[in-house]
Amino acid sequence: MRISEITLKPFRNFKELRLRFNTDRVLIGGANGQGKSNILEAISYLSIGKSVRGAQDAQAIPHQGQYFDIRAVCWDGPHHHQLRLFYGNQEGKKIFCDGTPLPRIADVLGIFKTVHFSPEDVALVMRFPAQRRRLLDILISQTSVPYLYDLQQYQRVLAQRNQMLKMSRGALRESDHEALDTWDTQLARLGARIRLRRLEVVGGMQGVLADHYGRLSGQRESAGISYQHSPSLEGHREPTEDMLCEDLRQEMKNRRAAELQLGHTRCGSHRDNLVFTLGGHPADTFASEGQLKTLLIAWKMAEIHVLSGDAGPGPVLLLDDVFSELDTQRSAALMELVGGFGQVVLTVPKRPGEPFCAGYEEIWLDA
Repeated sequence: MRISEITLKPFRNFKELRLRFNTDRVLIGGANGQGKSNILEAISYLSIGKSVRGAQDAQAIPHQGQYFDIRAVCWDGPHHHQLRLFYGNQEGKKIFCDGTPLPRIADVLGIFKTVHFSPEDVALVMRFPAQRRRLLDILISQTSVPYLYDLQQYQRVLAQRNQMLKMSRGALRESDHEALDTWDTQLARLGARIRLRRLEVVGGMQGVLADHYGRLSGQRESAGISYQHSPSLEGHREPTEDMLCEDLRQEMKNRRAAELQLGHTRCGSHRDNLVFTLGGHPADTFASEGQLKTLLIAWKMAEIHVLSGDAGPGPVLLLDDVFSELDTQRSAALMELVGGFGQVVLTVPKRPGEPFCAGYEEIWLDA
């Protein structure tokens, strides 16, 4: 994967900006507030169809504006593509590939893949289970559109089930119990498919993440990841979809009385946890900020492994202010690590100096 040109007209703080990337190593520099992070966000918009920051689309419209428009020229190996994402307050969101509108925003997934790192994610993602699930879901959705559809359908069924629980508050008629059984069946099947795919992806990333973290930390610490879901199946090495489905259906049945009192669903894939560990201990409890940042960078390196697949084109790596709070040893190890990847676009507030960015094409926004 490569991006050779991007045009923002407008987007966030940019009224109009056009950048050309002539190499596979690009450094975007500028003082704080110049919009470096916004450029990387715009690039990732063309990859996943939404803000990687989790922001609402309307928030990316410049102040007092009515729309934003992102256009880029990308390359996936054999083909060049012209991608465009437009969002307007009146028109809504539209995405185009080679001038043709795509039927669904999700259809852009897989055309142009990116991996995005931001220092903001260290505190947000590494500290909160919901954000870690989102991290995993964005990754898997880039490799499997059916997974994204399962997620969307799961959320719709979950909302319907929660609405019934909230309305009932413990006073269900027999017909209501039958309706709830129907929601349980749908939620269990969708949740099982989601859990199974998450388990597969996390299992495939465990060794890669541990290796990258070891290289970044100078082998001073050991890191790991695990996916926690159902207590009754945690120790099972390879649960099947049917096993996961039946387990979730039984758990909802056992918790129904409590859920009726609370008015919401207390079990399912929306409550699972992606756990990062250091030395066998939960990182969100014991790790320092520097260790959490190194863990997240190692995760991003492992994302590249997942998105590249079997000898497929690797994603574009977007590194936003990645050197902040990293010591010289970890910064040098990081640059050595990314040297084996495809296109890398990174942002810095000032020149990091040799040898960290030797050979990088420099683009300075405040030049």
